[in-house]
Amino acid sequence: MRSRMKTEPPRINDAVYKILKTNIEQGNIPCGVRVRETDVARLLDVGRVPVRAALARLADENLLENATGQGYLRPGTGTNVGAGTSGDTIPKFADLELSLDPDLLEILGNRNWRMRIFDEAELTVASALVFGAYRISEARFAGHYGVSRTIAREFLSRIERVGLVTQLPNGRWQAGPMTGKDIRDHYAMRCALEPLALADAAAHLNKTALAKMITRLENARGRIEQVTTEDILQLEKDLHVDIVLNSENRPMVDAIRRSQLPLISTHISFVATQSYEIVESTIDEHLAIAFELKANRADRAATLLSQHLARAQETTLRRLSDLRDHHLKNRPDFLVPL
Repeated sequence: MRSRMKTEPPRINDAVYKILKTNIEQGNIPCGVRVRETDVARLLDVGRVPVRAALARLADENLLENATGQGYLRPGTGTNVGAGTSGDTIPKFADLELSLDPDLLEILGNRNWRMRIFDEAELTVASALVFGAYRISEARFAGHYGVSRTIAREFLSRIERVGLVTQLPNGRWQAGPMTGKDIRDHYAMRCALEPLALADAAAHLNKTALAKMITRLENARGRIEQVTTEDILQLEKDLHVDIVLNSENRPMVDAIRRSQLPLISTHISFVATQSYEIVESTIDEHLAIAFELKANRADRAATLLSQHLARAQETTLRRLSDLRDHHLKNRPDFLVPL
């Protein structure tokens, strides 16, 4: 009988390894294809750490070779082109049609349950910071996500490590309030690093994903007053996560993400307070950056991104004192206003 216990074994490394090895052996990953950690993690909906281990294992077996800062390459110069490719053109990993064993995918799904809950909890807490100060009830947190108090404490400790919550001397957890200095500090990091990361990521930009991003932006532009919080989060993710954080410079990406997370709440506040003129200008600025990327003008896109972040900082600072807890819709009960 197959166990359904939600444990944390290293089987995810094995599952990722077996999926990639099978597709290499079947010729679905042709010689010369660049296999990047980010692409594999996105395809399988897993974290980068187990993917990194699986790729290193395949490299040890000479099934892949390290491309020094540019992921891994399927070695060889033959024309063993797998499904979904044609001729001698080397395709992108994201465009390949890979064989995905359902049993291995099930392993990934079972193993990944904590990561999915953690990501949701992290986003929920980050979304509240600009609206005030909150005590986090450990018991309610555990009940909300259907986990034990031990796991709830583990999650909160991890959220503390990325700077979203603080554990007070009495053992209680607190999120917020975000101050003007916090906003300036986080935007200073983003303004310094995101344009660099964007220029790096542009070298291996997925043009299909970029086209979808432009479509979403144009659709939102045509219905500004119907844009939802979920829409805004997706549009922010399209540019600032899926493109900017696609840089191969992992230390820089980690630093950027630590400053992006606390500012998620500022984007949500635009919709929450029906500040549609800000939503509109944000969409226009994202579109301008996207069109420069589409035209292969990475330097110009990076300049526009820098200007976009500077304007976002000033807008956020002007509005900070006007935001209140009642603007935060659907606040979970584990966030208790102080």
